[in-house]
Amino acid sequence: MTVSKIDDKDTWDTFIDESPSGLLFHKWDYLHLTAKHTGSTLLPYAVYNGDEIISLFPLFYRRIHGINAIFSPPPLTVIPHLGCVTSREFQGFKQSKKEFLLGMMAKEIREEIQGLSPNYLSIAFVPEFRDIRHYLWDQCSPMVRYTYTINLERPLEEIWKNFHSLLRKKLKKEEKAGLRLERSNDTATLHRLISDRYRDPSLAIPPIKREYLDDLVRAYPDRISVYTLYDAEDEITAVVAAQEYKRFLLWVGAPKIETSHDGNAYLQWLLIQRAQAEGYRTFENMGANNPDLIFFKSKFNPDLRTYFEIVKKDTLGAFSEWAYLSFAKRLMMTTGRI
Repeated sequence: MTVSKIDDKDTWDTFIDESPSGLLFHKWDYLHLTAKHTGSTLLPYAVYNGDEIISLFPLFYRRIHGINAIFSPPPLTVIPHLGCVTSREFQGFKQSKKEFLLGMMAKEIREEIQGLSPNYLSIAFVPEFRDIRHYLWDQCSPMVRYTYTINLERPLEEIWKNFHSLLRKKLKKEEKAGLRLERSNDTATLHRLISDRYRDPSLAIPPIKREYLDDLVRAYPDRISVYTLYDAEDEITAVVAAQEYKRFLLWVGAPKIETSHDGNAYLQWLLIQRAQAEGYRTFENMGANNPDLIFFKSKFNPDLRTYFEIVKKDTLGAFSEWAYLSFAKRLMMTTGRI
């Protein structure tokens, strides 16, 4: 087994398209835009078993206040999980072969990044990647993360019946209110609303940068959309950005808008219906790690899925993430630039 960086967009994106666990976050242009807007160096590793690529492993390197940090994904990107993706063929290997290859992959990646002398390492794996033992044996600390998903392969009536009864009552009311859903690539309103919310000094981190969000939408206009819900008087009641690639991912949402409508709930219901009609098998709703959001999101009776993050840090590295987030927050508060 060998590990090496590659510089071939077509090879990379074709692998991501074919991998069962590849996300839009893993795509070539998405990774390069992420590197650009986080001031990081992208390390696009390919893992070979002979001449065959069995895994792609994007990492990001950044030197922060004299500390060498490696992330996948970097902070402040609204990327929930990244890490490695494996080939479709890998899924069919016998368990003994999988474990051997995963052990070799972890070893080769570790040796590859040793030259960067990382003080801090953080990798949040996709939900499909569950065997993190080799990283634990390398003294990495594990953390369990959560996300919500809804299986769209069931009949829509079954999905509806599984909602909380009070939610169904609210949705029936909104169905009669003449609300209108529009899809666009305009991020202005969405970003203004989330920016206003995150100017609260009590919040730990700023939201995604406007320039970064706009670049992503330009790079993937058919995959990233802004959905806005209007009432009968053309006032906005809810707005959210979604990613539509393999799964329908409810990605970046604005805080609840004070209106007479329960816009966020009705918008989510409309998008569940839209996603199913367009053939998506999974509807993912980020936010299961936020205690302020789970009461609302759980009313849709989603499945709670886990994914793993591993962190390894020395004494200097323990300071790095705090320093990075604090610097970004301070920059936002003093300059108004997000």
